[in-house]
Amino acid sequence: MDEKARLQRFGIGMAITLVVTVVVGYLFGSLAVPISLTVGLGATLLLGGGRRKS
Repeated sequence: MDEKARLQRFGIGMAITLVVTVVVGYLFGSLAVPISLTVGLGATLLLGGGRRKS
């Protein structure tokens, strides 16, 4: 995977994470925000948006 595709995937993952965090915070309150951030950022990194594999 080239650098441009990796950054694009990371950006899309971050945007989805932020939207989901706002929605979850609105629906479930402030305790759900850290959990949704953790899950969203973890999913973004696992799907290839994180550090480049050698």
